[in-house]
Amino acid sequence: MSTPPGHDHTSTSTSSLDGKGGTDSAANGGKSTERTGPSYVYYRLYTKLGAFESNHPLYYNDRFIGRIPSKSFAPPHTVASIKWSLCKLEGLSEPDKALVFTPLSSPAPKDDSARLSLYAPSGPGLSEQDPIALVVESEKKTKEVSQSEKPPERSEDADIHYVYYRVYSSEGGDKKAKTSFDENDISLGRISTLLIAPPHTAGSLKACIAKVEGLFTPGHALYEDMELFQDVNSDAAMSDTDVISFLGDTYPGGDEGDPIALVGAT
Repeated sequence: MSTPPGHDHTSTSTSSLDGKGGTDSAANGGKSTERTGPSYVYYRLYTKLGAFESNHPLYYNDRFIGRIPSKSFAPPHTVASIKWSLCKLEGLSEPDKALVFTPLSSPAPKDDSARLSLYAPSGPGLSEQDPIALVVESEKKTKEVSQSEKPPERSEDADIHYVYYRVYSSEGGDKKAKTSFDENDISLGRISTLLIAPPHTAGSLKACIAKVEGLFTPGHALYEDMELFQDVNSDAAMSDTDVISFLGDTYPGGDEGDPIALVGAT
């Protein structure tokens, strides 16, 4: 069986046995151009309502980031081929309707004909910090996959970017947030910006909060009819098409003391 491109399994200890004496490194100025170890594709799964868990999680306590060996993806490595493979590996239907965003902050999906390099030293989908975002019609899976080995635990990450929010009923009163973290202020909630589906707009942020807060059950207003305010002092609601950038530290709801407000959740 041939070795996948970019995967050289010859170790330093055996390089002298091929008669070259390890001179390749010297010929390249002492720097090896070969990859060490296997390559992986990192990705996150979304519907328009927000993130959902992967069948191939990188961490057992954070199942929203998935990882699959690059060798699992058949060539050519176009966006169309990659999203088809991801849907198959995750047991998701309708890959032809799926969209790929890279980076996560991209305002528009990648064209199906675009090519992604899955064996490069760096690039889209080649690290946990720069994953591919796959947005599908439904998170319902045709199969569940049990991993042969338990993935490692993710350590506490102090660099999580949150959106802080309050939810108000149509009568105007604030409601207890399902994601509350302060027992002295239970109506204040927060979500990681990584849970929000691309493209990042006021509409996708509103949908994610509505999903997390369980506002899709009978008796609740349609989340499209709810209004999102940039802060509790705003006079007018944001438009669903307003673009929001979660890069950096300044964005709506980025400050615990200045949360956004979702109004009309009854």
